[in-house]
Amino acid sequence: MTANFIYFSIFLASVATYCCRAFGIFSAKNVSVDSIIFQWIKCISVGIISAVIAKIILFPAGLLAETSFSSRLFSTGVAIAIYFLFKKNVILSIFVSTMTFLIINFYI
Repeated sequence: MTANFIYFSIFLASVATYCCRAFGIFSAKNVSVDSIIFQWIKCISVGIISAVIAKIILFPAGLLAETSFSSRLFSTGVAIAIYFLFKKNVILSIFVSTMTFLIINFYI
């Protein structure tokens, strides 16, 4: 592979991504938040995110595979608990669960 091929591939991927985003922007004004299509897209998005999180917890790769299942599961439980205890504060739940995960794996 030459450098020109790599740059062309990056350019082509960027154009494709931004074309899809532009189509989304122009078509978004025609989709109601309460419509069935919007609810379907929301359900698919939540399902994909849930599947990725489950894969990371159950079948980790790389350095995460060296950690224990219980530490990953406990940190996820902390994230969910903090999320609901503090009025659905995503940033706080991510920060606290990350710190919990680090403490469990490096100090306990």
